[in-house]
Amino acid sequence: MELTTAMMSALRAPFPASAIELKPGATNREKTKALALAYCDMRAYQERLDDALGPLAWSVEYRPLGSGAVVCRLMLAGVVREDVGECATEDANRATIAVAQAFKRTCASFGLGRYLYSLPQLWADWDADTKTFRNPARIIAHLYKAAGL
Repeated sequence: MELTTAMMSALRAPFPASAIELKPGATNREKTKALALAYCDMRAYQERLDDALGPLAWSVEYRPLGSGAVVCRLMLAGVVREDVGECATEDANRATIAVAQAFKRTCASFGLGRYLYSLPQLWADWDADTKTFRNPARIIAHLYKAAGL
């Protein structure tokens, strides 16, 4: 099997807004606004690969790269790409974080989720007590609209 134009288009398609989550980048001094960074859970990437290629047309391998880092090797229909993920060595979930980061970065090398890196920057209402954005669905809709998605 080879990667077709249709497969690549399916991989590069934006995720539905309902699959997008937000994490804060920087916050303002008062901690009332935060830079809204859009991302998707690793499982959304896996589902996209299954849907676009079929579950048997892709495979993934990981290998450690020093303390707190991992290399992801992703093969899609015979095409191989690699990228690295890392995390703070003191983080209790360091392996999970490093694997997810490496996987999503490697997927981006095939175009999957790459658009998330170029969404417009948006400062949004932030609740420092709950560490959540206020009205995340509205923020995501605004990001998608501003990007023409």
